[in-house]
Amino acid sequence: MTRAQSAIRNPQSEPAGRLCPPHYGYSPRVFARPPEIATDTLYVIGGLYGNPCALDAIDAMAAAEVVAPKRVFNGDFHWFDAEPALYAEIQRRVVAAPASVALRGNVETEIASDDDAAGCGCAYPESVPDDDVERSNAILARLRAVARALCEDGFHSRRLLGELPMHAVAQVGDARIAVVHGDAWALAGWRFAHDSLHDESRAAQLAGALELGAVDGYACSHTCAPALKAFERGFVINNGAAGMANFAGTTYGVLTRISTRGLPRALERTRLYGLFDAGCFVDALRIEFDLAAWLARFDAIWPSDSPAAISYRRRIVEGPAFTIDQALGRAPAAICRPATA
Repeated sequence: MTRAQSAIRNPQSEPAGRLCPPHYGYSPRVFARPPEIATDTLYVIGGLYGNPCALDAIDAMAAAEVVAPKRVFNGDFHWFDAEPALYAEIQRRVVAAPASVALRGNVETEIASDDDAAGCGCAYPESVPDDDVERSNAILARLRAVARALCEDGFHSRRLLGELPMHAVAQVGDARIAVVHGDAWALAGWRFAHDSLHDESRAAQLAGALELGAVDGYACSHTCAPALKAFERGFVINNGAAGMANFAGTTYGVLTRISTRGLPRALERTRLYGLFDAGCFVDALRIEFDLAAWLARFDAIWPSDSPAAISYRRRIVEGPAFTIDQALGRAPAAICRPATA
């Protein structure tokens, strides 16, 4: 079963971690609305996964811009930060930062919930092994416990996470961009995964989402694997993970930059691929964070026998079995597992 097919399974029969709750759903038509964000340069930062070193690198990238970019953290900014001080730091730097917009992903939604039915809320397809799903549920349970132990007032509040929007519309020059966590239909949707995006049998449905939303592009994350697909009208770009390696033999994160301005010279070397559409430069940029510093914090929280270390540590230091050619549809779309590579 493909990821695209997994989106139409009966949710009532799905175990925790594979369930996509009904309240995660919406229609592409919700994006045919006035924009909440107006900017010349937009950074879409999905899947930070609690990595403060990646945030430091993003700060440096933003400082190299001619005009400060608007940063949208489109979900799953928490994940590996299952320790009170680090959790509070990520919450403060993402949710309370005046220059940023925070959207909730499935991780934030389930941290805010007391219902265990959805597990981590990832709505994993059948291509992901049960052991990986169970470990993700365990990571979420530990994160929720950390959040519960913190003060429930102010920016620490779990309720605040649950009240974050699921999506946003940004005006970048003349272009309208829908920023989502999953896809055009659901918070944890997989139809913007690389294998679905480059499946020609789904091209009409995906192009239709651009029409129904009256947008020129969708910027997403969730699937933990980057992708870019251009359509006759508009595009879909998935940044994969900002806080973790995305390609084989690499250790950098990836963010999406959408701007009326070309890349400043200082950032040209970070460009992986992109396109020009609707008057905007749309680029995937490397986030070259301090890996040694991040591993020291990760290992202190997640020892070698922990769920996060078993599922993710090898990917953090070696990258997954995934290539840029697969992200762009120039090579066969292998299944890129979100956890172990």
